[in-house]
Amino acid sequence: MMREVEAFSYWPDHASAIHGFGGRRRSPDPRYCFHTMYNDVRPGPARYVIHLDGVKASHGELTLRVHAFRPPDDVQISLVAGARLALEERDGDVSVEARFTALRGVVYAFYGYFSEDTDIEAAHVKVELHEYEGEDVGAFIEPPRSALAADSVMKDARPANALIHFGRITLQEPVSQDCTVAQLVAMGEQNGIAILSLPVLMTQWREQACLASLSAYGVVLSGLHGLVIGPVSDAARAQLATKPFILQQIEDAGILAEQVAPDDFVDFLLWPQGGEMNADPQKRWEQMEGALGHLKVGGMAAIGLSYRSSDALLSSQTAADHRELTRNEIGQWALRLIGKGFSVAPLAFAAPNDLALDEDRVASFILIVQRQ
Repeated sequence: MMREVEAFSYWPDHASAIHGFGGRRRSPDPRYCFHTMYNDVRPGPARYVIHLDGVKASHGELTLRVHAFRPPDDVQISLVAGARLALEERDGDVSVEARFTALRGVVYAFYGYFSEDTDIEAAHVKVELHEYEGEDVGAFIEPPRSALAADSVMKDARPANALIHFGRITLQEPVSQDCTVAQLVAMGEQNGIAILSLPVLMTQWREQACLASLSAYGVVLSGLHGLVIGPVSDAARAQLATKPFILQQIEDAGILAEQVAPDDFVDFLLWPQGGEMNADPQKRWEQMEGALGHLKVGGMAAIGLSYRSSDALLSSQTAADHRELTRNEIGQWALRLIGKGFSVAPLAFAAPNDLALDEDRVASFILIVQRQ
């Protein structure tokens, strides 16, 4: 189902940087291209498409954003999808799309600005909204709101413009972060851990990071429903038993779909060992996406990961054919999750001289997200 939406309706009096379009007043932002009104969108897969006809440009770049918020209570605008269009030596018609997953009760707008200076001209500008056409809208089950949603536990998480964390990181107040030598030393000093092999220490770190995320992000209310995926140590199980939560544990992540119904939702999810490091990338993503789909709105998840450390980051295409989880793939996951309506705690990848690695050069990471 497709409908055309007015490209310049959000700021009708602002002139576009494409000469001849938009309003008559000069925009306060000289980079402004277009901005639609916020639209109700049918739940499910959706996409905005901009068509620029008769384009002439020798240089520049157009950046596209899909913005969203949930009226009337939530006035914070979130970035849920984006795209870019290079304008070098353009002559003719151009189209570009931004895909996202629409949620019930959330409204969406399409916004474009020139992230690089340009001399673009165009004969016509048109924006289309393509919505889900299937009959099984019920397949997109709207999750209930968690008690955590009343006071967002991840206020400092910002998609895209502050996705990378700068500054000191600790195990007590984790962001999405690497396991570092300094954190292992501090963990050993605090808990009196005897000399253990690095793989065992890093397994303990992933558990402790997941547990620390609960208090760090306000997951402390009595009666919250939690889901623990995969094996955990007796020590971690004992710590969870002291919390005022209602817990369900699924030992084998591979049978999660058999054990948890699609309409069963939880306030938080802990998966200390994450999925398989060496597996088909698409199946690895689908497994994690399926687990996070059980979070309520406002629900938080902490997932421990093991990944192959490399000084050279893989390109997106190479990563798609690479069976071992890498830092590049974790970054791609963060962007995908943002597009699906999650906030991601800023990514803090460690410097090479502080990154903890086992004998096989495998690193550990914790990914922390919240469903919006």
